[in-house]
Amino acid sequence: MSSSLASRLGDIPGVSSVTIDLEGFGRGIDVRLEPGADEAVVMEKLRALLAAYGVRQGREPEVSLGRTRRPVTDPGVDVSISPLPSGARIEVATRSVKSFRIVAAEPLAIAQGLADAWCQVVGRIPVEIVRVEIEDERDLVVTAFDGERQTRGVSEIGGGWVQALTTAIGGALGDADTPDLERAAS
Repeated sequence: MSSSLASRLGDIPGVSSVTIDLEGFGRGIDVRLEPGADEAVVMEKLRALLAAYGVRQGREPEVSLGRTRRPVTDPGVDVSISPLPSGARIEVATRSVKSFRIVAAEPLAIAQGLADAWCQVVGRIPVEIVRVEIEDERDLVVTAFDGERQTRGVSEIGGGWVQALTTAIGGALGDADTPDLERAAS
């Protein structure tokens, strides 16, 4: 199934590449878009095709159990993300420490760079960002792994991508002033 699914997903206009890994730790479907592709249109076609293959339901239910939204609060750090010709520059700062990363222009790379810089400025052990996804066309969901457990941060994208990334990464890391990842996965 995975080779025919990958082929069909790759045939969607706007998709540049598809990788399907159903065996490994970070299992899932990785879809790369062509530059300038309409993300919302491509995502709707992806959802329809995945529903046809029985991989997911046609429409996600509006009610979700076990997930609570955190209000947008001051994350304790200042975040700046600037586009570069071949990527992005991420800067995270507190009053006394600044850190920056140059990363590829890919959601996972940007989220990982933000998490790495954030952990450095607050003196935390870095975590691995294992998934960045959009749910219900309105929520950015970031999943982090600390070597023992996964945590998730969720943020609405309506306030802009930098705000959404900052809130979602902050949620995945737990509160910025807490030095460990005691926040339970939601």
